[in-house]
Order: sequence, then structure tokens, then C-alpha cells
Amino acid sequence: MKRPISILCASAMILSACTGAEGDTESSTGDASSITITTNPTMPTTTASTTDSSTSNSTSQETESATGTGGVQCTDDSQCEGDLKCCVDGMIGDTPCNVGECTFDPTFCGMAVIEIPINTPNVMLVLDKSGSMVANQWDGDADPNTPDVTRWYSLFNVVEFIATEFNNSMNLGMVLYPSKKAKSEYNINACLVEATPDVPTAPTNGPTILASMPPENATSAQIAGGTPARAGMITAIDHLSGIMDGLPQFMILVTDGAANCSLEAADETQRFEVYDDALTQVVADAATNGIPTFVVGIDIQDVTSEAKQDGNPDSTNTFQKLNELAVAGGVPKNDPNEQFYNSQNQIELQDALTAIAQQVLPCVIDLNPVPKYPDFVEVTVDGVAYGKTQVTDCASEDGWKFVDDTYMQIQLCGQACADFQGSGSLDAQYKCPGSG
Repeated sequence: MKRPISILCASAMILSACTGAEGDTESSTGDASSITITTNPTMPTTTASTTDSSTSNSTSQETESATGTGGVQCTDDSQCEGDLKCCVDGMIGDTPCNVGECTFDPTFCGMAVIEIPINTPNVMLVLDKSGSMVANQWDGDADPNTPDVTRWYSLFNVVEFIATEFNNSMNLGMVLYPSKKAKSEYNINACLVEATPDVPTAPTNGPTILASMPPENATSAQIAGGTPARAGMITAIDHLSGIMDGLPQFMILVTDGAANCSLEAADETQRFEVYDDALTQVVADAATNGIPTFVVGIDIQDVTSEAKQDGNPDSTNTFQKLNELAVAGGVPKNDPNEQFYNSQNQIELQDALTAIAQQVLPCVIDLNPVPKYPDFVEVTVDGVAYGKTQVTDCASEDGWKFVDDTYMQIQLCGQACADFQGSGSLDAQYKCPGSG
């Protein structure tokens, strides 16, 4: 997805300089100079205009360039409108330009709007819909005095939170395993998985995902079957592999048990009572091909299962298997003993999925153009103004700072990062010296 980035006073930063020398103060006529970079998913076009604060007069012109030029072909200045000049010899002032295009005059501080790409990741939720998700209950609120809820109730509510909180900043999709057609039978009908996602990845897809899930109070009539995690992952991988938009891709595998329903099973005992070891290789191959997998466990205990005919893999330690799977997925948790995101109640499950969502939405933002006057950059995130003062400790403060002295990136910190991850809204105003 591309989000427009608007730049006020483009020439000062797009093409290198404000009116007057670098140390000039505000002029006697009251001209103000600044550039504003802002994400605005609803803005359909790019524009350029000039603004004089002493007269409040402005002119505007439609442009199509993503580099701050007018995007209009020319051979001389008469063919360029407003405050654009024709780039004849590859330079306007001290700034390079595209020969034959109308370009902002670097001695002018006006307003422009350009588009730059914001990496909105494609994220596929691969969700366990096996019968144990309603057959087993757990603590929904970390309060022993309230009734327990089904695991599915918790998963639905946590997905609802994620689909709402990150609806504008992730292209979400969903695969259910087994499918809604699966039955609680000791045969292949318990292992059915759709060949295509229940919900393909798309922008603002949260409501569609929630509408496609069985409801939070679903019963065994709606939540049934085994744990065909490998088939679910294959469906998700095939879908993401076919997307050629160049955006980052991730999978989040959620499960409350050990994978079975092997695609190579020769009989029902092999289908249900043997762990599907091939799942690990499928996840590892996807990570090698640029699609990492976060692994989330629901109420997983570090114990080895009994060897008996109960529809669950025999003599299997699911905790260990999910640790191995998390490592294969390429994005394990930073804990040598518990490398998948385990949860023992709904609050922990929400915390786990939120932590993962924040990892796939980086808070390091590329600046294009790079500010000429970095000391005059002011940042606003989702309507909260953090001004031009940078934080000194990103781990403990809310706000922003430059990543390094190249000024090519800023890092959002604390609440500023969280608000950007939820909204995708960022305003970075580039001001010129003396602009106030």
C-alpha cells in the first residue's frame, strides 16, 4: 500500500534551500517556510501551491511526481505554472533536477504534496479451529473468581482487538484450520482445509475477518475437527507467495495443540495419533523464502502426552515442538527456554499477539526528502504533537529522534510508536530557520 506524504514548503527541503542564507531569521514581510510530511490514506492526488503568510494568498497546481517535481514536461519556464521552473541543464540553483521537467525553485518556500511508499505488511492469521478450542476452557481475565471461557471465545476476542487496533496499518488475511466444513470424526473429514484463504489479505480487512470467523460463543457444532496445521500453513504460504506487491509478509500461527492430520497418513492411526513433523520444514522453507512465521501457543504445557487412541499425537511434547517451530519460522521470541509466544489466559494471548503485531510494524520511518535543517523538524503522530525536541532514551520516553546524523530516518518511541502502529498517521514538519 502507498500512503501519500504531503510536504509543505517543498523547495526548502526537496530541493535544498529556503529563501536567504541558512542563518536568516524571519523576513520583514512575515513569510513562513516549512515542509510537512504527513500520511493520509484518503488523499487521491498530489498538489503544489505557494503560501505567503503576510497576504494569505496561494496558488496551486496538480502534480504527479514522487520526487518533488511538477511532473510536467517543458523546454522553458513559460511552460511551468506557479512557482515551478523548467529544468534545462540538470540543476536549479545548487540542486539536481530531472531535465525537461517543471521543478520547484529551490529559492522558494511553498507547499507541495508527494507520495512515498509506506511498507504496510501483508499478515496472514492461521488460526486453530480444532474441536479442543471449545472442548477446553481457561481463564479469560486472569481472575479466578470469574467463570472460565472457551479457548475459542478468547481467540475470537483477541483477533477482534488486533483486527480493530491494526486495521489501518496491516493488510490482514485469515486461514482457518480445519475448515468450517470439518467434522469431529475419526477420519479425513476432521482434517479438511480450504485450498484458498478464508479471507485473502487486503487493506482494512478487519471487519471481513471477524465476519468470516465462527462467533465468540461458538459450540462444538461450529468448532470441530483435528489440527491440520501443515495444510493451513500451505494455504497461507501459497496465497502470500502469489502476491507481488513487494510489501513485507508474515504469518501468525495460533494453536492449542500438536499438529496431526498428516497429508501422507496411510491410516487413521497415523492421521491422528502421530505428530506431523513435516510442518517444521514447511515453515522453515517459507522463512527462507522471505515469509517468516510467528508461533503462538494457547495453554501449552511442558509435558509429554500419553500413548493412547484419543485423536492427539502420542508421546509428544507440544511445548518442545512449538519451540522448534518458532525457530524454524525465523522470528522466535527472545527467550531460550520458551521461544514461541505461549499464553495461559486471554490477557497473555492478547499481549502475545499485540507484541507480534508491533514487530511487523516498524517505528523507524524513512524521510524523503532528507531535511536540510534537522533542528527545525517537528513531529506529530496521530494528532499528538511532539514538537522538535528529540527524546534521549527511546526505551523510556514518548516521542521521536533521528536514527543517526544522516537524518535519513526517524525512530518513534513509546506511545508515539504505538499510536503510529495503530493509525499509520504521521506528520513531520520541516521548518526553515526563522519560520517560527
